[in-house]
Order: sequence, then structure tokens, then C-alpha cells
Amino acid sequence: MTVPSLPDFERTIRLSQGNLDAAELAECHGLLCGLLCRESSGTASDFMAHLGAMQLLVNPASALEAVMEEAFESTRRQLEHEEFGFTLWLPDDDESLETRTISLAQWCSGFLAGLASGGQLDALSEEAKEAIDDLQQIGRAEISTGQEENEEDETAYAEIVEYVRVVALMMREDFRG
Repeated sequence: MTVPSLPDFERTIRLSQGNLDAAELAECHGLLCGLLCRESSGTASDFMAHLGAMQLLVNPASALEAVMEEAFESTRRQLEHEEFGFTLWLPDDDESLETRTISLAQWCSGFLAGLASGGQLDALSEEAKEAIDDLQQIGRAEISTGQEENEEDETAYAEIVEYVRVVALMMREDFRG
């Protein structure tokens, strides 16, 4: 079984016609992942309703709605993939590190909102609770502007993205028992 790809990130931002920036689109995906970790029986319509309720995407054009529904289905299938083909929907590496870091922070915020939408998180394992604390820290990430990007920062960013990806998979398993 091949891993489904997510829609093109930049194309999706263009389809939003100024209604979403990179960080907001990443937050939408984080929300979706949190929702899917909590409950696998949700639908694309449920996801779109959550986006509207959170004021992330209200009355999207039909092309944008179709892409978001495609993202829903691709993400659901990625999370179910036996070889852990799950990826975060974030800006490409050719975007500035600042843009990517802000987007990752928003992804984490959306993910936590999706997890919390199903109620209390008290039943989670201690490891999962610690991971939630980590995601909250990442969600509050601040960027020093005017700083030159270097290889060390890029490596740190890549490691954090991988950690967040693994945490999302761990949360899915924690909720599935």
C-alpha cells in the first residue's frame, strides 16, 4: 500500500485567495491530525465544520474545500499506514526558517486543539502528557528576526519536526489503546 501524498502546500495557500497564510494552513492540518488521533470515524465534513468553528476557514471556495477534503483523506490514510508514512503539512524547505518555525508552532497549536476537542486528556499515559507539554512549548516558539539562518538551525528544525511527527503517531496509538 503506497502512502498518499498531501496536496501541494503553496498551491493550497494560493487557492485560499488570501484567507490563509502558511501558519494558518499548518494549523488547519494540526487540527485535523488531533481530531483524527482522537477519533478515526470523523468525516471531511466534520473537519470543515471544526475549521469554521475555529474561524480558520469560513465559507471556503469550492476549489479550496476540495483540496482540504483531499488533505483530510490523505492524512487519514497516512495515519493508518502500517509503515508510518505520516507527514506534517508544512511549508517547503525553500521557505525561510522563520516562516517554517512559525508554521510548525501553529501546527502544534492546532494539533493540541484537535486533541482537546474530544474532552479531557487525563487518561493519557505519562509519556503522552509530557509530549503534550513539549508541544505546548513548541507552540509558543518565538523567532529572533534578523538572525542569519545556518545549518545548525536547519538541523534543529528538522529534528523538532521529526519529534512532533512521532508524538502525533504516539498520541494516535495512546488513544487507540
